[in-house]
Formats: sequence, structure tokens, C-alpha cells
Amino acid sequence: MNAVVVVAGGEGRRMKSDLPKQYMDLAGKPLIIHTLERFLAFDPQIRIVLVMAATHRHFWDVISISYDLGTEITVAPGGKSRYESVKNGLACIEADCIVGIHDAVRPFVSLATIERCYASAASEGSGIPVIGMDESVRLTGSGNGSTHLDRSRLRRVQTPQVFISEMLKKAYMQPYRSSFTDDASVFESFYKKVTLVEGNPENIKITTPVDLQLAALLVNGFRR
Repeated sequence: MNAVVVVAGGEGRRMKSDLPKQYMDLAGKPLIIHTLERFLAFDPQIRIVLVMAATHRHFWDVISISYDLGTEITVAPGGKSRYESVKNGLACIEADCIVGIHDAVRPFVSLATIERCYASAASEGSGIPVIGMDESVRLTGSGNGSTHLDRSRLRRVQTPQVFISEMLKKAYMQPYRSSFTDDASVFESFYKKVTLVEGNPENIKITTPVDLQLAALLVNGFRR
């Protein structure tokens, strides 16, 4: 069985809007609907858990009436941190399934990326989508000092980050650490290894007004 926990707890502060970014309009429908449709295209029977702050529930209630996705969606409460939110979402996931954790504001994940992530998790325990760096990167130090890094060895990490559910649940039993910036870092801390797969460059995280402008350009030409 496939499942996905969609993390939709963002407040939209960087968007400078009272409406959380995941509910903003993109080509005539809320951004989050685009995202959910991606996973239903991958597997119409996929188990979906949507994690959100209690203060956002009314946004979702209105949207869910307007858009019939043809499947039941479980809503889980958001936590004080992403770590807590994911943990709450995982509590709604059954044992013995392959579960992805995905940012609600990544509507342009390709079907091929989703397929690679879930296939890798089924065979290797994890599947983390990454893309290469196309710009030079420097590591800053004290003062104005900095060091050049070899970008050929660096990767940008995306979602969905997909795992065998019971393995990820065990990893999330660890006490929280500040180094846990995503699910891969939680999993790696417990199991010492994650498996990387190819992501897709269109799979941007929409968090700023500029990102939303890029999304408006991408949405019509995006190959689903």
C-alpha cells in the first residue's frame, strides 16, 4: 500500500499574505489541490494524510467542498515544528506501507520523480529526490571569509521523501535535534544511510512571491 503525508503547515509570512500559501490560487485552483492531484495520478488508491494547523482547518473545509478528489483525506493536527507535524501525520499511517512525506507547496513534482522515490523506498528502504547544483557555492566563515565548495558533489534535496513506514516511524522516535531539517536527516541519523534518486528541476518549493510568479509560468507548460 502507498501512502503520503502532505505537510501543509506554512503560515505564508514570506508571501506577505493573510492567506497561507498552500491555499493560494494557481491557474484557477488552490495550490494544494495541484499537489494532491499529483499523488492521485501516481496511485488513485493512495492513502493521503494532510497535516495542518488547527487555525487553517476552515480554509481546507471550504476547498474540500469545492474539489472532489474522489478519495478520503485524513486531516492530522500540525505541531510546533515540522518534526512534530510529520510525527503526527505518521501516527495516522498504517504499518507495512510505503509512505512519502511531501511539502504541500511543491505542486510540480513529476510523476516520474514520484515513481522513482516509491520504487527506491520499496527496494532500499528510502528514496530521496535530489537535483544537481547549477551555480557556484561558497561556505561562509567568520568575518567576510568564505570557502569554495565543489558543486559536483552537492545536491539540492526535494520532496517527496519516501520510506518504509515502520522504519520511518522508528526513526521518528528519536529525540528532536536541530540538525533534523527534513525526513532524510531523521532517517539517516537512525539508519546511517539514505538512498538518493533523480528529482525534477520544476519541483520548486513555493514560499515567496517570486516563487508564485515562477509557478504561474510553469503551470501551463509543465509536463505531468
